[in-house]
Amino acid sequence: MVFETFTALVAVLALIYAGTTRYLQAKLIDKKALEGMQAESKRLGKEFDEAKKSGNQKRIDDAMKNQMEFLPKMNTVMMGQFKMMFVVLAVFATFMWFVGFIDPAVQDDIRLNMTDDGSGCDSIAGDGTYSACHKLEGANQGKWTALVKASNGGAEVGSNETYFIYGSDGIDTYVENGKGQPMAVETDKRTYAPGETAVITASLGPVKADNVVVTLSNGTYFSVELPLTLPLFNVKTIYQPYWWFIFISVLSGLGFSLVMGLKQKMEGTKA
Repeated sequence: MVFETFTALVAVLALIYAGTTRYLQAKLIDKKALEGMQAESKRLGKEFDEAKKSGNQKRIDDAMKNQMEFLPKMNTVMMGQFKMMFVVLAVFATFMWFVGFIDPAVQDDIRLNMTDDGSGCDSIAGDGTYSACHKLEGANQGKWTALVKASNGGAEVGSNETYFIYGSDGIDTYVENGKGQPMAVETDKRTYAPGETAVITASLGPVKADNVVVTLSNGTYFSVELPLTLPLFNVKTIYQPYWWFIFISVLSGLGFSLVMGLKQKMEGTKA
């Protein structure tokens, strides 16, 4: 029930975000000024083309002068556009932070430091392969993911993810794509029974890292099954809350635009 509530909450937040961005666009963008700028730019472009065709140097010089005088006005309008974009991005970042903060799938994650010192699960010291172990117990059976992140000097240099099955059959094989420097992340087995210990290894090769951490999903991760496959992306399941948020906000934005367009059309018909 927790995940169902969270999924619904993210959808509601996406609706609020879509409505907020529409409101900000209406308040921060001067549509009349933007339309006027576009019309003036088109007029000046046509004027310059006609002047070039005429071969009259004075007409060409005048047309170029008019275009140069228009540039500051255009820049002022465009800066207003950029300010709106910055505000929208700031609002988006705030929503994303909140979604990640309340995500129940990460609250029970298990984080383990990986070592390459030849102790514990690690076989050979200094060979560039980092290892960590975790004994699998508890009721969260099913697919688990193991996300490894390597950093050096406090900066992340690479990450990659794999999966394994704990205590039950599973057909879901989705994992996140690696980022940064390539690294191979593996487990000693694909399927584990309760009470067994999973050994996770990350081969960094020539990549230098002073901190390597693996995060186990503890069998809980976000996913939403769509009623149909998205044709352009061939996606049937959404696995991350931020993608669910973006998906709903895009759909909501399209819906708001359609409703507003119909409303303006009806008002124009009445007028």
